[in-house]
Amino acid sequence: MNNAEERMIKAKEMYDAVASDNEKLKDFIEVLKEMPERMEPLSDYYFNEWIEDVAELEDTDFHNEVMNQDSIYEEIADQYDMMKEIILIAAKYINKEFN
Repeated sequence: MNNAEERMIKAKEMYDAVASDNEKLKDFIEVLKEMPERMEPLSDYYFNEWIEDVAELEDTDFHNEVMNQDSIYEEIADQYDMMKEIILIAAKYINKEFN
């Protein structure tokens, strides 16, 4: 096999990987677009009505994960931190700072 063939084979492998990445990015972009539809109502509920609902339900048999103050707050904070990381990664990519 000559060098041109080897390079072309390697280029095809890289091409396939990039094409696969692009398909994943398309799906990811759709998730990003949909995230506010889920985050905004949860955040509004947490910062406005949640404490009243917990107080009303704490002496009943009703319990679920979101009655724990930390669970909702941590998910909101985690998503915010991950979005900042996405922005930083994208900025490095755009500026061709790949490492």
